[in-house]
Amino acid sequence: MTPSTPSYSASIKVAAEPCACFEAITKQMHLWWTETTEGGIDGVGDRVKAIFPPGFGHWEFEATALDMGRRIELTCIGARHQVEGQPSDIDEEWLGTRLVWTIEGDKGKTHVTLTHDGLTPELNCWNICRDGWDFFFTESLKRSLDGEPASPHTAA
Repeated sequence: MTPSTPSYSASIKVAAEPCACFEAITKQMHLWWTETTEGGIDGVGDRVKAIFPPGFGHWEFEATALDMGRRIELTCIGARHQVEGQPSDIDEEWLGTRLVWTIEGDKGKTHVTLTHDGLTPELNCWNICRDGWDFFFTESLKRSLDGEPASPHTAA
C-alpha cells in the first residue's frame, strides 16, 4: 500500500564533520535519542534497540544499507509503542518503516536529513512521533553535533 501523503522528513545543518554525524547516528543514540540503547551499527545486518523506559516502549532497527559518512538506512524490525488513550494498533505501526539518514558536507557545515519512510499522517502515532522526531532529531541531535548538551530520553 502506498501512503497518500509524504513520510516524515526534516533536515538540520550542524558544525560536526560528516563522519562524526554518521557515528552519532549509528553508535551514539544514547547521547541524543534515549539513554537506554542496546547494540550499535558497524555494518549491514547489525541491530540497535532504542528503549524508552518506564514502559513507553522500544523500537529495534536493522541496518539495511550503509555508505560511510553519507547514508544510513535502518529498517524497524521490532516495535512496542504503548500510548495511553491510543488504539492498540499504535503498538506496532513502525514495523517495516525505514529511517533513512543522508549526510552531506558543505562549506564547513554538514547537512543531515532524516526521512522516516512510512511514518505518515495516516498512522495513529503521527502527531506523537512527528513531535518526537522534531525534538530528538531537530533539537537534541543538532545540539549534540554542534557540541552543546543534548537532551536524550531518560528513565527518570
